[in-house]
Amino acid sequence: METEYFSGNTKLQVKDFFFKVLSGSAQGILIGVLPSAVLKYLLKLFITPGVINWASQLSAILTLFTSFIPFLIGVAVALQFKMKPLDVGVTAIAVGAASGSIKWGSAVAGWVNPATGIKSVAPSTVYIASGAGDVINAMIVAAIAVLATWLVSKYLWGFGSVAIILSPIVVGGLVGLLGKYIAPYVGDITTWIGELIKTFTDLQPVPMAMLIAIAFSVIIVTPVSTVGIALAISLSGVGSAAAGVGVIATTVVLLINSIKVNKKGTSAAIFLGAMKGMMPSVFAKPQTLISFMITAAIAGIPVALFNAQGTPTSAGFGWIGMVSPVNSFVKDAADAAFINHYISPVLSLVIFFVIPVVAGLVVDFVSTKVGLYKPADFEQEI
Repeated sequence: METEYFSGNTKLQVKDFFFKVLSGSAQGILIGVLPSAVLKYLLKLFITPGVINWASQLSAILTLFTSFIPFLIGVAVALQFKMKPLDVGVTAIAVGAASGSIKWGSAVAGWVNPATGIKSVAPSTVYIASGAGDVINAMIVAAIAVLATWLVSKYLWGFGSVAIILSPIVVGGLVGLLGKYIAPYVGDITTWIGELIKTFTDLQPVPMAMLIAIAFSVIIVTPVSTVGIALAISLSGVGSAAAGVGVIATTVVLLINSIKVNKKGTSAAIFLGAMKGMMPSVFAKPQTLISFMITAAIAGIPVALFNAQGTPTSAGFGWIGMVSPVNSFVKDAADAAFINHYISPVLSLVIFFVIPVVAGLVVDFVSTKVGLYKPADFEQEI
């Protein structure tokens, strides 16, 4: 491609385009997910049920970040291509409108807006923040928006002096509309993955835990949401805990290598939950997945043997905010219906820390010795 938007590069190869979209998407996901995940349980210490205070308000704001993930992906992807401010905003709007994190519907006359308390006097459209939407669709729409912007800049001179009017309409509106139409079909990908994982729950505890751990060790370094999958199939009990150690297995292997080649900030981010930020490195060297999967399979065995438990809301987190370890021994009244057994804190420490770390060290040592990958393959900034 030849375009003024790509920071001095007159041509952009398909591989470069793919990795720019991937890198931008990873950044957008992390900005939206990590704040709430890291502080979730810490803020609970300061929240009194039924009382609105600074902690409950901060928690609500950080949770709302999740619904902005498609917008953040649009911004981050556009910035990867060194776009102009107008085109950054247009890309963000297109992605945000098309990816399901903001849902809309019709409200009848007399409907009271819960946020403002204002009663509508006529039928109107209502917009409601609803989770992170479909991240895969957000990535696809972001890529389409970039290509559309390039086409407009090359063949229509960027709309010239009326760009401020036409760009939001043509690129933002039409690309957003296209993304809205393809969203149900893209959503089938996540649904299929969820149904596949659900079949694992019909197996005996040990193979079930191993397979679920393996699945989540891979999903955590893809655009698919581990939390979204867990909630969609109501993954609880041993399956939830296995999902947690699967995420941890990938975290361990990434950390072992990141510490050797990356800045301390990148390694700290991985420990706090930024595994998706490493998507570009993993996609560039997919054989690294083998190490994640073997570590996860080993770490999943004690989950089944000791009957470690979790809930749909804790599955897929791993060490992020210490959600998976804490849920294995701390009762949560809101999730009581999903769980009937709790292990001791010491056993939780062994299952969620000791075994995954030891397994990760051994598997990584063997993997690097046989030439599966090298630490330099994980060199990246988050």
